Amino acid sequence: METNKANYTLVLTHDVDHIALRNYPVFSDVTIDFFKRCLWSNLLRTLNGKLSLLRYLDSVKWCVAYPLVKLGLFPDPWEKSMTDMLAMEKKYEVRSTLFFIPFNNTGGRVTAGVPAKGRAVRYAVGDYKNLLRELEANGWEVGVHGIDAHISLKNAQEEIAVIKNLLPLKEKIGARMHWLFQSAELWRNLKAAGYYYDATFGNNDEVGFPEGKYLPFKKDDIWVIPLNIQEGTLLGYWNKNAPVDPWAKVEEILSEAKEKNAVVTVLWHNNSFGVYHYHEDLYEKILQKAKTDGARICRCVDICEELDAAPRL
Repeated sequence: METNKANYTLVLTHDVDHIALRNYPVFSDVTIDFFKRCLWSNLLRTLNGKLSLLRYLDSVKWCVAYPLVKLGLFPDPWEKSMTDMLAMEKKYEVRSTLFFIPFNNTGGRVTAGVPAKGRAVRYAVGDYKNLLRELEANGWEVGVHGIDAHISLKNAQEEIAVIKNLLPLKEKIGARMHWLFQSAELWRNLKAAGYYYDATFGNNDEVGFPEGKYLPFKKDDIWVIPLNIQEGTLLGYWNKNAPVDPWAKVEEILSEAKEKNAVVTVLWHNNSFGVYHYHEDLYEKILQKAKTDGARICRCVDICEELDAAPRL
């Protein structure tokens, strides 16, 4: 079944793991890692020709300014990152889906199946109620970056309730699990809790079409949207098996998508636009390529609604 008349569909998504650097204690792992990546990792990237000298100096600038950031006297680098991300999408007249973590002080790299309460992420989504409402009012989509929904129905219900309370008029809510945690019960839990779709299907070690799936599909009566391109997997800041030429890999995936009239879902974390990752250029290049190809660019909910409306064979 063809999803639309365009060559392929590009679905834009962002997992919101961090909103503000100043939310973290000075000697937290996240803050220390920020300094390490800005000063040391980015120096190595610069010496290897993977980062410009100007951007390395920019990352040093943010470290020098950190005390002022912490005191609220200088812009927060990760708040700026999200602002820049949204401005880029507005420039290209596209909109994306942003998945927000429902509980403060949660998240992190752990074993799937272990409850996530009491770990790394530091933001209370309720403090950003106005942001979520502004996003929805201006065409972006807000979803749930699930933590423990893969463990039990109760967890799934608790997590969706947070976003429902903040956006009481929102009817169709989607999820993506943090660290792409999955289980045999995940989709049943999400469906029973009232979710419209799940965008977790994929893995952190490979880009491409998981299990050869070119379109979203129904499982346990819920839409499942495969994940195809994640920036950390593509660019190798956690994946040692990342492609040598990331852009060539993207072109390969988009070429295959064009052949199959496929749906390609892109995940770029909101704090990847600017320090310390500086991955905004590749994201913009993907948008430009999709525009040139005549692809449809949309949010998760859009593609699921379109498939719901398509005639059944």
